[in-house]
Amino acid sequence: MGKMHSRRWVLQTGAAVGSVLALGPSTRAGPQLSNELRIESDGGGVAAYEFTVTGSLQQVGDGDHVDGNRAWGHVGPDRDTDRFQYTGDLDAVVLAGPATLYRGGTRTRTAGFPQPDGTLTSANLDPDSGTNELRIESDGGGVAAYEFAVTGSVEQVDDDDDVAGYRAWGHVGPERGGDTFEFTGEVTRFELAGPASVSLNGSPVTPDSGGSDPGLVRAAPDAEITATPGTTVLFEAAAPGYPNRHLDTDWYVDGREYVAPGAFHGQTGGRGRTATTYPFESTGTHEVTVEAYERDESGGRGQSIGSTEWTVEVGPEGNTAPTVELVAPDGPIPVSRDSPERRTFEVSAADPEGALDRVVWWESQCDYVVAVATVSGRSDAATLDHAPSAGCPLGARAVDRDGAVSDLAGWRYETGG
Repeated sequence: MGKMHSRRWVLQTGAAVGSVLALGPSTRAGPQLSNELRIESDGGGVAAYEFTVTGSLQQVGDGDHVDGNRAWGHVGPDRDTDRFQYTGDLDAVVLAGPATLYRGGTRTRTAGFPQPDGTLTSANLDPDSGTNELRIESDGGGVAAYEFAVTGSVEQVDDDDDVAGYRAWGHVGPERGGDTFEFTGEVTRFELAGPASVSLNGSPVTPDSGGSDPGLVRAAPDAEITATPGTTVLFEAAAPGYPNRHLDTDWYVDGREYVAPGAFHGQTGGRGRTATTYPFESTGTHEVTVEAYERDESGGRGQSIGSTEWTVEVGPEGNTAPTVELVAPDGPIPVSRDSPERRTFEVSAADPEGALDRVVWWESQCDYVVAVATVSGRSDAATLDHAPSAGCPLGARAVDRDGAVSDLAGWRYETGG
């Protein structure tokens, strides 16, 4: 599978199908349903999905599967789109791979939804303290796509899939047999959609699997990092045992409660995850701590899940934030509210320490993460095929493996009369 240049991984806490799905007939005839949903490939790889709704559901067109209020299928690697009509609400969803979900023409963050019942999550993976082996095996009969992240390191045992730092992604089926990885630490995210089975250290993983709850763990960056004065750092934590739950969290910097301004950090979170950004100005040693709690049925604070912390040494010899430069297209970008045309956007990212991690495509004013691209090394490029939205200019930020965040580089939009 080729490297995906337009991805979303940070924002989505997905699920997995642990057994072959019953391939029920798709419904193409019948009454017109009131709501529309589509899954559109971002290009560059295979994406698979599964979702449920609270009402009725039917597919518009052919090629995928509907059974009652549940649908599943895949898009890509060439750009294509699956469309559905439904009544009620979108109830649960998992989307793995480079694709975007739209409801009624509006992009929708799947991180805000729980995974469908009967699917696998990070809560079902109970790794050992040393090196673990994770295998994803095609069940045949279709394509399955997956993404996962860990607190330690991950390496691929076989070929043809993608590993970047502490996360991995790829697909199996209909002809690909299986993919095997070795990793250390806890599994902070696990998303799989499609007919595939999972084993951990040789034992099958099922929706009933799972054991010890690790509480709240660091997702990124490492426990001890450095930064130069003026650097903004993104901190991310996860509760692997609560992948379907929103967390209630308190963040502290040097013992004082801290609430980050803006929406960027919130958009990098999701169910079972929390994030914040902090701009370090003063030199010295700083402590960042987050405490997480369950939310009770009334939306109030429930019992404690746990806490985790980071130590940041700020000084002139510390880690320097990456930079982003716009490559194409040249601005200003003409946009139309009536018929937006898809264009290819490209940026170049650079990191003095050679530790690039990702590029986050961000729509200003609308405060929305469009996609996340994996980058690496000292310099790398990221591209995105995107239909500009009037009033929501596109830009990009780079993040390195120590969590340092670049300034936003963005295009200027010009709305036609």
